[in-house]
Amino acid sequence: MPWRPLRFRFTGDGPDIAGPAELRVTYVGRITRKEAEADARRRFEEWSRLSDFSRRRACDQVVVR
Repeated sequence: MPWRPLRFRFTGDGPDIAGPAELRVTYVGRITRKEAEADARRRFEEWSRLSDFSRRRACDQVVVR
């Protein structure tokens, strides 16, 4: 199987995230795009250090603000 980089996607109070992603973060509430992207990057870094089993269980995250 060829190596491919892990990817994340995020959205705020919008439609479901389209496209392939290993980690999906949805923000509910008031948050700017800049804050959401920074938080999603931080979450992605933490998530990428987890074991494969833990990653599968935490691949869809919802953040309520």
